Amino acid sequence: MNTDRPRGAQLGDPAPQYDPTVPPPQSPPGPHHSATQTATASGNASVTQNNTQKNTQLKFSIPVVGPLLSMAYAHPLIAGITAVAVIGGGGAAVTAALPDSPSSPSTTVVRGFVMKTDSAKAPPGYDFTPTPPVIADAGTDAIYLQSTYLFSTNGKMAAWSSTAVPTAEGCREAVTEHPVRQTTIGVSYVVCYLDRNGDPGYISVTASDNDSITVDTAHLN
Repeated sequence: MNTDRPRGAQLGDPAPQYDPTVPPPQSPPGPHHSATQTATASGNASVTQNNTQKNTQLKFSIPVVGPLLSMAYAHPLIAGITAVAVIGGGGAAVTAALPDSPSSPSTTVVRGFVMKTDSAKAPPGYDFTPTPPVIADAGTDAIYLQSTYLFSTNGKMAAWSSTAVPTAEGCREAVTEHPVRQTTIGVSYVVCYLDRNGDPGYISVTASDNDSITVDTAHLN
């Protein structure tokens, strides 16, 4: 066995002594730099340590972003509350692309809806924004019946004079060009309106009585 061959540095060897005439080794790099330390073992094997700065911000963002976006799509309520998430201490913002909520009203035709009047007191007002219409709350724009007239509190109503089926474009045009707060009604009369959200609809009178009328009504798209 040849014991004269130079032996590489081994784990546990004492630190080498430096010649005072040789400049001392450089101090270890600061905390924001990477350094590579190599120790040579027997058999020319190399053990390399790569000391890099830990990026805690990256470690935090990887497991969180995926589940957050998945929750935003799966749960509309969570999506509405958590549209923007701030990741880690770096302040990086991730905006979740959320599906749009439906805004168009139902176009289902409501048949046989009864609107009543009362000669002894103020008649009830009807809110035609929902489908089917409901009794309007105090202060809510409404359409109500009095005698042989329909009244609109917001004035966004117009008689439909054509024999054709009302269309959204036609009703919008009629209300824009000839808006009224009051219009005469009777059996076979058709009236256009714009609800509280500005969506068009129609009211078609199918029957009339002393204190009520029966109508078919629907929103138009």
